[in-house]
Amino acid sequence: MTNIIFDFNGTLFQDTQMHREAWGRFMARHGVELTDDDFYKYMCGPPNDAILRRFLRPDLTDDEVVALAAEKEAFYHATVLSDPALQQLTDGAPELLDRLRARGIPFAIATGSAKDNVDFYMDTLHIDRWFDYDHVFYAERHLPGKPDPTIYRLAMEKLGFRPEDTLVVEDALAGIRSAVGAGVRRVVAIDTTLGPDAFGGIPEVVGVIHDFTDFDRFLP
Repeated sequence: MTNIIFDFNGTLFQDTQMHREAWGRFMARHGVELTDDDFYKYMCGPPNDAILRRFLRPDLTDDEVVALAAEKEAFYHATVLSDPALQQLTDGAPELLDRLRARGIPFAIATGSAKDNVDFYMDTLHIDRWFDYDHVFYAERHLPGKPDPTIYRLAMEKLGFRPEDTLVVEDALAGIRSAVGAGVRRVVAIDTTLGPDAFGGIPEVVGVIHDFTDFDRFLP
């Protein structure tokens, strides 16, 4: 049986530019000029603690990271809430999730977002229609972030998914490296963050999509 693990940000939810805006405002407040190259190279995939320690100070304490991350996410949440049109999942995703559930195909999320953001998505995007917290794996203090494979290994171990039976959907190279490092050999890349040419030469990428309207071709 095929099991599916979705990344969330930039995959099920097209919020890459919302995060770009939030990080830009946050970094400007802290005296750091953020370029697009910095954002796409270092901020698409890794968790907040890695980003903050790279751009602000490597010796930030865990408590400082928590406070700074909350400051950044306040900018992000305000952006999402500013327009109901932004509060939509990727085209075709709701219908796909309905079909997966109807067909009994197991699925989950593995995201670099922290629990505060997962709570926000449950409340604002109503992803609790398809996911409970046992099927959402998110950034925690004791977990290394993507591209480390831990989050995908943890998700598969907890849910009883075998890597050879698991299909991962990712938008970022760090996420793909995380999944492949966990033993996954089939990845569908969504091109909305990096563009369709970013995934060439990655043998585990079995297809590139722009949204989920034609995703059924990857299903058994």
